[in-house]
Amino acid sequence: MSFVRCTGSESTLKNCGSGGWGRSTCDHTKDAGVICSEVRLVGGSRCSGRLEILDNQSWVSVCAAAFDQQDAEVVCRELDCGNPVQVLGEGDFGKGDAQMWTQEIQCRGNESQIHLCPTSPLEENNCSHEHNIALQCTDIINVRLVGGHSRCAGRVEVLHRGQWGTVCGVGWDLADAAVVCRELDCGEPKSGWLEVLAALGG
Repeated sequence: MSFVRCTGSESTLKNCGSGGWGRSTCDHTKDAGVICSEVRLVGGSRCSGRLEILDNQSWVSVCAAAFDQQDAEVVCRELDCGNPVQVLGEGDFGKGDAQMWTQEIQCRGNESQIHLCPTSPLEENNCSHEHNIALQCTDIINVRLVGGHSRCAGRVEVLHRGQWGTVCGVGWDLADAAVVCRELDCGEPKSGWLEVLAALGG
């Protein structure tokens, strides 16, 4: 499979456009790869929710007794969500129906992924969905809109190595704009966005 063209909203890779199966000049020196996170926050936003960890191909909930501030720092870092703001209980994001994980996580706080942290069996395994852990991270903002009438309109700027820079409009289209709107939780791009950009000097 080559020349893959996903919009990013597809539920499976087979739904993405491509050059077709078996029609490729690629060899295995050009194989595509990906590293996916094995941790997620459910029931809130990208950077807040009930904590679940992938364990043996199944998502499991984490018990409050097995989790502390150092663990929270690793989860937020792995999700590219900044620093932990608050460790919460199940009441904030619901109980969920995932199995409970019976391991205690023992991160030092500097690991890049939660699965790099040591674990040990919980001494007292009295965990239930009433003791789920939930987490709220700061959610680093990597893109912003400036010069518009609200936070959801304006010229696109991206944070790169600590500095804000403007995105070039050559080749910019509605699919690109939709990604920015989704990242900023601002709905869908409006059809007149080119006129807005021109008014802002873009």
